[in-house]
Order: sequence, then C-alpha cells, then structure tokens
Amino acid sequence: MIAAGGAKYECSWCGKRFSRPSSLRIHHHSHTGEKPFVCHEPGCGRSFSVQSNLRRHQK
Repeated sequence: MIAAGGAKYECSWCGKRFSRPSSLRIHHHSHTGEKPFVCHEPGCGRSFSVQSNLRRHQK
C-alpha cells in the first residue's frame, strides 16, 4: 500500500497506514477485539477499544 502523507506505520492485518504509532495501536483493537478501557462505575463493567468512547460513556 502506498503511504499517504507520510503514514509510515502499517497495519499487518489490513494494510491501512497511520502517521502515528499510537493510532496504529488503537486501530489494532478493531482486529483483536481488545477493549482495554473499562468503566469502573459500580454495576457497569462496560469496556471500550477507544479511550474517547469511554469518556463519552462516562458523561
């Protein structure tokens, strides 16, 4: 896949490219199903693959 705008970090699963390694790490969660961001509100227990989704949930 051709790098767009200096996107040098490539996903080994789908070939999508990212300009930041942190963006690639977050994208990997879409392939692995990993949801490392957990709501600690009593009785909730929901988890999210993206931290901003957890923050939105907590509002």
